[in-house]
Amino acid sequence: RSNGCQLPAIHPVRRERDTMKLSLKDKPLYKEICKRIDMLVRRLEVAYILVPVGVLQLFFLYLEFFASLPTGGFKPCRETGCIQRIPKIIHQTYKNDDIPPNWAGTPPAWKSVHPDWKYMFWTDEKNLQLIKDHYPEFLPTYENYPYGIQRSDAARYFILHKYGGVYADLDIKPTRPVTEIIGDAELVLPQTPNFGLTNAFMASVNGSDFMAHIIKILPDHANKWYQIVRHWHIMTSAGPTFLWAQYERWTGDKSKDLIVPAAYWGKCSICKSRCRDIETSPLSHLTGNSWFSIDSFIFNYVIMCNPLPLAVVLLFFVDLYKTGRIPGTSTKVVHSARNHRSFGIKWLGFFTLAFVCYYIKQMP
Repeated sequence: RSNGCQLPAIHPVRRERDTMKLSLKDKPLYKEICKRIDMLVRRLEVAYILVPVGVLQLFFLYLEFFASLPTGGFKPCRETGCIQRIPKIIHQTYKNDDIPPNWAGTPPAWKSVHPDWKYMFWTDEKNLQLIKDHYPEFLPTYENYPYGIQRSDAARYFILHKYGGVYADLDIKPTRPVTEIIGDAELVLPQTPNFGLTNAFMASVNGSDFMAHIIKILPDHANKWYQIVRHWHIMTSAGPTFLWAQYERWTGDKSKDLIVPAAYWGKCSICKSRCRDIETSPLSHLTGNSWFSIDSFIFNYVIMCNPLPLAVVLLFFVDLYKTGRIPGTSTKVVHSARNHRSFGIKWLGFFTLAFVCYYIKQMP
């Protein structure tokens, strides 16, 4: 009763539902988390983040501009006469026979530029049959890959081990015979313009020792503890990062291997929005990376390509919060004219540095 009035009874289910509708902000745990985050942000010093991120950005710039193999000294042939050891077979793969329009001209281009070569096109069905017929021990791993691109990555190693020849993604078109970049090698792997090796273009003899090594250890890398996000899982289980890591660790005979500089096979950095054609390359590149998702974008274009610009933008807002320049935030900082000027000059310098780094990464 209230003031002599009878209050209507509240159904227990409704009472429970109304209780659950309490604002999250009223809960002690939420308040404690917000308090600790606020304390962390206010104690955060810009230099603690920008210095290591700046070093990381310089490291990526060094890899792109100075650590790649020199194009001028590239010699595909190591012996006089340069007898090609890799079989004249071209391999390409797609999930089915319906090639997307932007890649539809790639198979005819390979056949036209290499009229005396055999062309083999592999679909998901053919790749699966290859594993069943010749590598049945790998079938459980192959079928349990969660992403189709992993099966595509893995299949190309088995194709080259079984038949030998040249493998190329559908976004790679030849302008001249590919013989000029495979020479007399027995294994050809291309360097990326960022860092490491890639499996977008490869060539080997059939029965290659390295390809045998790769297909032997593929099951061990199908699911690792560090393969948390989709992009990193794909890259490290059977993709380019996996290939690069295994080649660096491989202790077999590398005397007949050939690592092709990125510029010589025409590959452009993923960090660049535009690229100029490279005359030294017999290959041209179309838009690829059809398997990329949002985590691929964050990993490649944000973390790897532009870590410093990203850090500057984020820390700018952190600094605004710390100094109470965001409406609704409290601070003990007294905002004098000198204080405002110092704040502006500091961040003008940081944003200028971020722009310079971004511009350098975009240079064709």
